[in-house]
Amino acid sequence: MKSIKFSTRIYKQIKSKNQEINNLEEGITKVLQEKYKPKVLCNIETLSEKKVQRGVA
Repeated sequence: MKSIKFSTRIYKQIKSKNQEINNLEEGITKVLQEKYKPKVLCNIETLSEKKVQRGVA
């Protein structure tokens, strides 16, 4: 059985495509995080207290 040897050129092409995909994913993630970032930083405890008060009232 012969072993298949990849040429370094093909390996570099595959590696560069993987890096491009990773860069795109990071960019998309950053954009989505900025888009859906809360405009006002809220305290989680305050939010939970408000929910309890609404439930009681």
